[in-house]
Amino acid sequence: MPDTADAALVSDLRHATGRFPRDSRLAALVRDLNAGNERFAELWAKGKVTANREVRKTVDHPSVGPVTVDCDVLTDGDTELKIVIMTAAPGSEDETKLQLAIVVGPPAGTRN
Repeated sequence: MPDTADAALVSDLRHATGRFPRDSRLAALVRDLNAGNERFAELWAKGKVTANREVRKTVDHPSVGPVTVDCDVLTDGDTELKIVIMTAAPGSEDETKLQLAIVVGPPAGTRN
């Protein structure tokens, strides 16, 4: 599961660098990630660019613990706007945790 989510994020970033090749902040981000994150560098070297519409991942929420969610990505190709909708299997422990995470919100001292 983490491999799929990681690969999707790296693929999205690679897509962005293709669309915005002169963006210096984006180039700096890729350089920093390549230098400081072995997993990122490995995925980046594969050179894959795909349309990522859905992925399953586990989010480690500080108040409720790990929650496995399905992420559906809605994309506006003209503006690069992405909306990620996270859901959990109906009736599952993950659904209960996701609902609880919504109620408790982020930990004190973090930004929304």
